[in-house]
Amino acid sequence: MQTPETPPPLAGAPSATDIVLPEWMLLLMYGAVALAGIWLVATVFIHMRRRATNLTSAQQAGVRKNAAPDFMKVDHKAREEAMKRGETFEKELVEREKAEAAGKLPVKKEPANIVKMISGIAAFGFSLFTLLGAVLGTFRTLDQAGLQMSKMDQIGAIIVKHPIPAIICLFVIGYTIFIWVSQKKWAEPPKI
Repeated sequence: MQTPETPPPLAGAPSATDIVLPEWMLLLMYGAVALAGIWLVATVFIHMRRRATNLTSAQQAGVRKNAAPDFMKVDHKAREEAMKRGETFEKELVEREKAEAAGKLPVKKEPANIVKMISGIAAFGFSLFTLLGAVLGTFRTLDQAGLQMSKMDQIGAIIVKHPIPAIICLFVIGYTIFIWVSQKKWAEPPKI
């Protein structure tokens, strides 16, 4: 018996749980959702960049007939401050040139060089760690297989089995050693 709340089922119509969408339609729906997400992220990013750089989009621009560019007005106070900063910088340049001529140039700590050195050491360490892991894994595999090979044969087997990681590791190690030697890093005092 039918209750008044539930409508009678149509003859031959499948229920909602029986409907199966084709695979291509699911992929199309996921693609549409992905495109909508990319569009949303791009819109938010563009809005944030415009606010950070104080840009106005073409849709938001208004017409002001009495608009005049800012560079037409001279800010005498700011001009005087800029000239004073320029004179101070010029004095610093003269002192620096004198120090360079006398050979007493103060050593400045540059964070970019420190970060570059630390990242180079980290890359070198990670490449060694990766190479060591590959070598030890291959040695363990070869020992478990019961093969009796010399260490040079085992290293050759590693290079043959994993040529791209071995080439990358050897390149990183060689490049790091080349930079270390060419820039005479051992002769530099430690930067603190």
